Amino acid sequence: MQPREVIAEVAAVLEIPAARAASMHAEPCHLGGNNRVFTVVADGRKLVAKWYFRHATDQRDRLKAEYAFLCCLKQAGITCVPQPVACDAKRGIGIYEFVDGRKLSADEIDTGYVDQAAEFFFMLNKPGTHQLARDLPNASEACFSIRDHFSMVDARIDRLNSIPGNQPIEAAARAFVEELQENWQSQKTRILRAAKFNPDDVMQERCLSPSDFGFHNALLTARGISFLDFEYAGWDDPAKMAGDFFSHPAIHVDAAYWERFLDITMRYSTDPEYMKARARLLLPVFQTKWCCIILNDFLPDFALRRRFADATFDDEVRKKEQLAKAKQAYARMSLL
Repeated sequence: MQPREVIAEVAAVLEIPAARAASMHAEPCHLGGNNRVFTVVADGRKLVAKWYFRHATDQRDRLKAEYAFLCCLKQAGITCVPQPVACDAKRGIGIYEFVDGRKLSADEIDTGYVDQAAEFFFMLNKPGTHQLARDLPNASEACFSIRDHFSMVDARIDRLNSIPGNQPIEAAARAFVEELQENWQSQKTRILRAAKFNPDDVMQERCLSPSDFGFHNALLTARGISFLDFEYAGWDDPAKMAGDFFSHPAIHVDAAYWERFLDITMRYSTDPEYMKARARLLLPVFQTKWCCIILNDFLPDFALRRRFADATFDDEVRKKEQLAKAKQAYARMSLL
């Protein structure tokens, strides 16, 4: 999209007349790999305009999920997130306040930052916030039983078993998936043996989860950390939230913080010790899942999403980078 197109769309959504729209300014903002994001200055106010990827093979309504989630947090008085301004479902655009901050690097992550992230999750799961969020949907790929978690990873591995292409990098990826699948079968057997509850039992005490939660979706501001990107947010299993937080490859969180993170986040529960034990047991599920997610770039549909967000996207370079990251994540699987 060209800046003039962005300005026209944002002006229409905000009902800014042409005379004032002439002074608006827009430029690309490279904050993610799935959507088109621009910073926009309108009437002296700096905003972020986000066009969400939509495709027939992916029916998730990312705009609705994120905008509703942020409206709920605004009602709850949670301020360490962008404030929602306006949205237009037909145009597929959400408009939010601009958060002035910078990205964190992995070597900056310390106890203080981990505590801020954990406390943010705890705020989301206070009784008052739960009441406001009662009508929010489940998070993307929400699962509430061990069996459902297993099925989710099985489906991801099945998709990767059909990686197309005859180039060496694609053959290397298929070989890695074979190794990952063998390890996954062993992990499932171990989890079932160790579980002290029925793997088909559906957990009742769910959590409100940011989903895709981690320092890759955060900015350090003058007031502390602000958290971003809630297009997959909703009700979920707290074990999944914790496992995802420590498995995401973008900004790795050291295993030394695992137990402290669980102590803070799981205290929202009526049975925190059970929640912590469940998170420990299921961690390999999410570590395996993230190895699969990293390899999504080998799947044709995913390349469409990348090109939607960035027209300069280089498919071959990305595949090499992602296979290396998947192998690194796999090597870390036993560290917690």
